[in-house]
Amino acid sequence: MKWGVLATGSIANDFTLALKNTQEAVLYAVASRSQESADAFGDKHGFQHKYPTYDALLADAEVEIVYVATPHTWHCELILQCLEAGKHVLCEKPMCCSGSQAQRCIDKAAEKKLFLMEGMWTRFFPATRAIRKAIADGEIGPIVSMTASFGFKGEDDFNARLYKPELAGGALFDVGIYPAMFISMVLGTPQKVSAHAKMTAEGVDAQTFVTFEYEKAMAQLQCGFTACLANEVVITGETGIIRVHKPMHCPESYTITTRQGERIDPLLLGATTITHCQPLDPPHPTMAPGYNFLGSQGFTYEAAAVQEAIAQGLMEHPEMPLSETLAMARVFDDIRSQIGLRYPWDEEEEQ
Repeated sequence: MKWGVLATGSIANDFTLALKNTQEAVLYAVASRSQESADAFGDKHGFQHKYPTYDALLADAEVEIVYVATPHTWHCELILQCLEAGKHVLCEKPMCCSGSQAQRCIDKAAEKKLFLMEGMWTRFFPATRAIRKAIADGEIGPIVSMTASFGFKGEDDFNARLYKPELAGGALFDVGIYPAMFISMVLGTPQKVSAHAKMTAEGVDAQTFVTFEYEKAMAQLQCGFTACLANEVVITGETGIIRVHKPMHCPESYTITTRQGERIDPLLLGATTITHCQPLDPPHPTMAPGYNFLGSQGFTYEAAAVQEAIAQGLMEHPEMPLSETLAMARVFDDIRSQIGLRYPWDEEEEQ
């Protein structure tokens, strides 16, 4: 499948490196805002074509699917342009900055009968898929609670975008989406959310805690860039516990603790605990050579899944459905309203 990549930043680099290790993937075209940048990136990675504008790439009839790797401020506009040009789209998460933006993109994909997916790559890791199967098989019984966190200590010179409302900054969209979507994957859309945050002087959230309420379960999300959090997920069922080890956004290992037999064991003192490890390829305890972010070699799982879905004629992937993207975008609207996280375009969208 012939891939086009929009943007040439750090995440585009990591996805492209992983794409090289994905069967049937062709590094066909890359586009940037200048020919110089497109040439440098394209030559580094071996793209066949390098374009100085996004429009030029979208005009190339040979491009089959586009990976949108820009900051999420521009995701909605670019997704719509890609779909209008007849391209399938994989957009880096978060796909959009509001529920209304997500709805527009989903409607356009349906109109054009093209594939669209939010790039929640965590879904396609072997460990994540194994965890979903364990839950579906009832290994820990009905789920009653979850906790999920992702946070890091942001230094003063680390990623200035995080502090800028005009670039959809803040912890919620940057790292909070990972625990939020892990909770959603297991429990679905919450019936109610209660959110609290510590805000920066610029008006974005530096730390956010959210409680998700369901009919028979509760979950808590923690995210931020004020300190390194546990960066784990704990899924508690009536008869066992699954602990997804750090880093939860690109998991390589998890532990399942299960009650043995029908003997009463309220504290699981007699339970069996087994740790499962599914290392990335190539395995690396920190950043793999050439990558900018931890675990990015795992992008290949997502890319392969997208290609398989398109080959089957699907317009969305069942493991990351558009209905969930839309539902959680609306949940994020609710969270933002509660914590006072406003972006410059909010007023226009509300009219």
